[in-house]
Amino acid sequence: MKPKQALIGVITCHKPQGLYQVQSVNEFYLNALESYGAAPVLLTHQLKGSSLHRVLDGLDGVLFTGSHSNVHPELYGASHLEPRLDRGRDSLAFAIVEYSKQHGLPILGICRGFQEMNVALGGSLHHKVYQLGGSVEHREPNTEDFSKKYAEQHPLQLSQDSWLGEWLDSKVIQVNSLHNQGINQLAESLFVEAQAEDGLVEAFRLAEHPFFYAVQWHPEWQASENKVSQAIFSQFVAAANRHAA
Repeated sequence: MKPKQALIGVITCHKPQGLYQVQSVNEFYLNALESYGAAPVLLTHQLKGSSLHRVLDGLDGVLFTGSHSNVHPELYGASHLEPRLDRGRDSLAFAIVEYSKQHGLPILGICRGFQEMNVALGGSLHHKVYQLGGSVEHREPNTEDFSKKYAEQHPLQLSQDSWLGEWLDSKVIQVNSLHNQGINQLAESLFVEAQAEDGLVEAFRLAEHPFFYAVQWHPEWQASENKVSQAIFSQFVAAANRHAA
């Protein structure tokens, strides 16, 4: 019998579009999941409480996407102003993190997803990483050429016993970088998978969980060609398939 196709929820974002309020997601994420044999299912912030649990009960994993919005500062004890917020997404993401902890549902976080997973577990964020004076440029390149915008920008050192190091049989990788914010305090329950040369945490996992994994860069770009992206998405979908079984 042919195994069932893994169903993976994908968190959407609220964006004004003219007179309308729209829930949207970059197709890079959807195409990446499809290329690894999974079927994406969009999750909007209107899903709450028992309705959200009913949907999650039928899924095999959830992808926390990147976004131009940021986690609300109040959620990690900060008071600075953020020009782009999405409180509905914050609430949805936090609820899914809690569900995942309780039920072992595999989740993968990317960029904003990485940040909100850390905050949901009690961590905090730097809201302007470039002001820290580190040696690494983390911000998005100012270009409309995607091949340059998503090009590899800096190296990461993989931690001893990291899953990513095991998957790739490597200690150093190159990644793209398109973020203004980053981790300040890592949640106590999280294990550091990778760090930039300036010490910024760029990947983590939750110990004692089948697959609770997040990265600060964007593996959805050329997900089928880049070896780091291949490792991340293939392992995520494999975890979803195990959960389905």
